[in-house]
Amino acid sequence: MNRETEHGSGSHHDHSQQENLTGESSQTGETIRDSNGDHQSHSLQDSHAGHHGHDQLSGELNAAKVQVEWTSNPEPIQSNQETDIFLDIKDASGKAVEIFSAVHEKEMHLLTIKRDLSVFQHLHPDYLGKGRFQIKTTFPKAGRYKLYADFLPEGANQQLASHELVVTGAESNEEIHADKVLKKRVDDLEIELILPEAKVNEHLKMIFALSDRDGSPITELEPYLGSAGHVVIVSEDMEEFLHVHPADENTKGPKVEYMTSFPRKGIYKIWGQFKYKGKLYTAPFVIEVQE
Repeated sequence: MNRETEHGSGSHHDHSQQENLTGESSQTGETIRDSNGDHQSHSLQDSHAGHHGHDQLSGELNAAKVQVEWTSNPEPIQSNQETDIFLDIKDASGKAVEIFSAVHEKEMHLLTIKRDLSVFQHLHPDYLGKGRFQIKTTFPKAGRYKLYADFLPEGANQQLASHELVVTGAESNEEIHADKVLKKRVDDLEIELILPEAKVNEHLKMIFALSDRDGSPITELEPYLGSAGHVVIVSEDMEEFLHVHPADENTKGPKVEYMTSFPRKGIYKIWGQFKYKGKLYTAPFVIEVQE
């Protein structure tokens, strides 16, 4: 099992990594975009059935659509209790899809994000064979979560499936406000987000500047799945989902630059992930995009 969790700032040992969620315009209205504006279309039928459901995705696999069945155990899911999440990948006839190509070293990337954006987990399910993936995880807070699974069946387009589930327990939701200062202390590092005023559909440069606790620039960033860092961006309503790659994937720091654009106005949360001295650092920022 591989996992990374962020609910607040924090660093994690490098057990998992995050990658390439592309495409746009799902049937539920969410949009998943890559960093350069070239998007592939994914048609999702999002399941709101709680802990068991199917998602329909676009992409050809022997001229058939790929289906994802989500299940969990135990049910109902409770906060702070270890839970097994299963994903069964099938073609339109119900036959298991059995061969997957690795995307940035992993056969599946699974992001779990709480609806108030206060919890962010990056998981890598284990492939059990015959189309089934499994991951053990613990949801630290009660409430509604959205899960995004990214995978590449052999002979098909890259797929993105999303699913919602409810975690029982004493639920509390945090209000989301734009950060007044875009600088965060994450354990022994200081990470600053440098970007101009963000406006809808404007291409802008987004820079992460990293330094140690003494203020000395970090110049020895380590590759994180072959890249200097990864950035995930989600809108407050979770209808926009962006994944951004560095302009220079081989940079060692102290600055890592990205180009992106925001499709709609509103509040967005940004998670920047960087690896340094064997540890994975996740820095969360909240910004507001103007019209």
